[in-house]
Amino acid sequence: MVRVLLLLVVTSIFCTVARAQIIRGEAIEMDTNVPLSNVVINNVHTNENTTTLVNGSFVIAAAPDQLLEFRKDGYKVTRVRIPRGYLPSFFRIIMEQGKQPIGDDHTKSNRYDPKTDSLRFREMFKQQLDFPRLSTVEKIKSPFSAMSKKNRMTWQFQEDYDRFQKEKYVDFTFNRDIVTRVTGLSGDSLNRYMTRFRPSYEQLRGMSDYAFYNYIKTSVRRYRTPNTPRGAQ
Repeated sequence: MVRVLLLLVVTSIFCTVARAQIIRGEAIEMDTNVPLSNVVINNVHTNENTTTLVNGSFVIAAAPDQLLEFRKDGYKVTRVRIPRGYLPSFFRIIMEQGKQPIGDDHTKSNRYDPKTDSLRFREMFKQQLDFPRLSTVEKIKSPFSAMSKKNRMTWQFQEDYDRFQKEKYVDFTFNRDIVTRVTGLSGDSLNRYMTRFRPSYEQLRGMSDYAFYNYIKTSVRRYRTPNTPRGAQ
């Protein structure tokens, strides 16, 4: 029995590792396109860390849906969630100078603005997103192009991009800095809370800033006292 359990554990660990992929890319400065060295990269889910080299390049292991954080003094934190399906062979991480908005004034919104950020991420995946799609007629006329594995993967990535953008919106809005400031949670407790009470894109888009902070306060009370009825204060 012990041997069976041990085998199951080893198999589970192996499967988890097997899903991870090597992510390669470079970090550059938004305004100058200059490579950024010594950018600290953290896989939030595995706590693996690395830093960019002098030429801005980096290599780190990550599985689909895992979140990578890029931090450097004098620059805003950049977060990238690894997409499912088609995975670009190279990630270009664009970092903006400035301080991360983590002040205590909750009347000022720290929430992610998708319009402001969209150009940066379109640049990261420009080649894949600009790849032309074939109409039904074109697929009939060019069946080999339509059946190409590379083409199908690229078109799948285009379909996944909307989901990727929505997940990124949640990541930037419901982020560790804001949650820690409001709840005081950290470490494993913070990770468990954020996994269990992660709101959906649709939920967040329908919330005002007041409702957003109130959601965190209400949900953390349920997290700390799991047997308390939802309506209880």
